[in-house]
Amino acid sequence: MKFLKKAVALFVAAAVSLTTALSAFAQSGESPAGGKSIDIYSQQYSPIDKTKLVKWNGKDAPAENTSYYIDSEVKIPKDAVVSFPETSTLVLCEGANLQVYKEAKLYSFGTLIVEPRARLTVSGTAYFKKTGALANYGTIVSTASSTVNISSPFVIHANSSFVMSGQTNVFQTGNITNYGTVTFSPNSVTMLTGTITNAEEAKFFDKGKITVTLSGKMAMNGRFSLMGSLVVSGTLILEKPVKFFIGEDSVFTTSKSARITDYRPDATLDIDEDLRNKGTKGIDVSEWQEAINWKKVKNAGIQFAMIRASLSENKVDKTFEYNITEATKAGLDVGVYHYCYAMDAEEARTEARHFIETISPYKITYPVVLDFEDNSQVKLDNKVKNEIAQVFIEEIRNAGYYPMIYSYSNWYEKYMDMDKLDCEVWIAHWGVIRPTYKGSYGIWQYSSEGRVSGIDGDVDLNVCFKDYAKIIREGGYNNLSKFN
Repeated sequence: MKFLKKAVALFVAAAVSLTTALSAFAQSGESPAGGKSIDIYSQQYSPIDKTKLVKWNGKDAPAENTSYYIDSEVKIPKDAVVSFPETSTLVLCEGANLQVYKEAKLYSFGTLIVEPRARLTVSGTAYFKKTGALANYGTIVSTASSTVNISSPFVIHANSSFVMSGQTNVFQTGNITNYGTVTFSPNSVTMLTGTITNAEEAKFFDKGKITVTLSGKMAMNGRFSLMGSLVVSGTLILEKPVKFFIGEDSVFTTSKSARITDYRPDATLDIDEDLRNKGTKGIDVSEWQEAINWKKVKNAGIQFAMIRASLSENKVDKTFEYNITEATKAGLDVGVYHYCYAMDAEEARTEARHFIETISPYKITYPVVLDFEDNSQVKLDNKVKNEIAQVFIEEIRNAGYYPMIYSYSNWYEKYMDMDKLDCEVWIAHWGVIRPTYKGSYGIWQYSSEGRVSGIDGDVDLNVCFKDYAKIIREGGYNNLSKFN
């Protein structure tokens, strides 16, 4: 039997258990529905009899064994913490709008029902605990500042919507069943350790970033549109009737542990490779990292370091001598770079010669790099930018070193003619699994917020796709013969 059918069967069994538990919630001994048990999986929704519930004002602390409702706008203000006990129920009736403000917290250990034409808006934090349940017949929305944690069964019914714009965590006990419309907005970040099941009549739009962890599962029927990022280390099942759309700029990648099952006839999956997991791991550093314990960096698995040596026409990075000496002692391959401020070719030549003089006493086993990215240079004509780069690279090459240029994707694509530049490329593009740059590159800086043992605070993370140490050694570059 296919996963979706199994999942639905499990959810129905959970619903039966939940129904039994809910019958004892109301103080009167009757269920919140006035003698009828609530089945969160029922597609035919009947309005709940509010006479059997207590109206909640958003201020009073919810009590155990009590069922509540709201039928107007209720706010949980900043810094407030509200917790609904395991034996409680909250019903958002038609016309209700429960707002969880930024820095406010809502804990739901019991059952939450959002009726048709009712709304839950989360700008703070909402926790739906595994002891409870959540049924949405209306609208649930989170803003960019929100965190939504789901550990309970959660059913999104037909004609209802679930729109997430912040951080969403579906934990291992969390089970989302979608019959309506789910949208993960651009800039949203979702970690799936539990299960998401998309029914045949449902719509699912991923415009943000969803990561399916090792134990996470997605079983997709209906319409599934990938317009953002989907990274799968767990299970992804595409059922036979699914209409799977992948946008031109979307990212779809899997790890070695991923289990992908595609039941679509004659279908092929266009899965991008995550280049962050390839090549040799490295960092780039400057005086901004202050004192570095290079032995710890080496023991953390870092194999190379690109070290800032100089900047402008006459400045030397304060930590350059220490960094290149200690990194070499620790056994890392080292490259060096110069941060360029030149506004024309002649200034570029002056800066390049200062750079070469600064690095000449040291053994360098990786490329020697022009860092070309300063905002002051954006206004320069693209022809002038190319002239600056060409002159700088020529000086590096004429001094016997192996040249490279560093910048970000947009700089290469908009501000330079890279076809006319003869050197290796080091590219910066963060927050993606591969750069969008169409040209070739040997090193990719993929994050500015890395954490590495031996360094306090953030550090740039890189991956290298070529054996530069071998290329430079065997090619006789970087004047290595004088260090033998």
